Amino acid sequence: MDQNLQAAVANIMRESNEWQQLVESKDQASLTVYLDMKSPHAYISVRPTLQIVKDYKVAIDFRPYTLSYIEMGVSTTTKDQKRRPPSADGDRKARMFYAAAREYCKLQQLPLRSPYRLLDAELAHRAFVFAKRQKLEINFMMSVCLRGWGSGWREFELESITQLKEALADVGVNLTGFDAFVMDGGEGEQIVSSYKEEAHATGFVGTPHYVFYDHQRDRTLGLFGREHLALIRSKLSEQGLARSEDVTAEFSHAWQGSSID
Repeated sequence: MDQNLQAAVANIMRESNEWQQLVESKDQASLTVYLDMKSPHAYISVRPTLQIVKDYKVAIDFRPYTLSYIEMGVSTTTKDQKRRPPSADGDRKARMFYAAAREYCKLQQLPLRSPYRLLDAELAHRAFVFAKRQKLEINFMMSVCLRGWGSGWREFELESITQLKEALADVGVNLTGFDAFVMDGGEGEQIVSSYKEEAHATGFVGTPHYVFYDHQRDRTLGLFGREHLALIRSKLSEQGLARSEDVTAEFSHAWQGSSID
């Protein structure tokens, strides 16, 4: 890992204790967030999403969702690990996708390089669920994503069980029972699959996907994209869930939490 990336990882991970406290929060309302670790836009949604828990009396439930490259039109086969999409139009869309992600990463001082190949996040998502049981899922995800996106996934293999275990241990996860949990047909696979079914029932389109209960309309809303954080904040303000009078519904793509020196 180069020195700049190493410094970025160290700086961002200073927030880890605060992240853990926010995830453990149990409050009056709840917000469910579906993320895919191979999505840069899910990666850059985490910190602005955690800001909601700092500002409002809401509990947050992060869940992994494994996007399909075939359904996204990025690849025609699950075995094709080439990075370039199968068409010129797909390639143009991918370039725009990463160009936008890089600009938003700059607002948060997050490193991001385009991946050199397609990624399979299924095993990592089972590891995410394992970390979630110990309230360390965001610490784990951000530790992995910082190393992965910071190097274009050249310095972290998302499909490597060895590297995933090292990442889990680095953030304090007890690994007892991990291998059985993440094996094919194991509990981890079943939970990730159940999350996908629950996401689809709320109108899932892509990640990040937000689900919360709108009391004014007496219905559950499913919203795709972090731009909807402004709407979610507005709804929570209307319900009187702001933690202080200084909290406003305005949303910034830049991190508003602890300063990073």
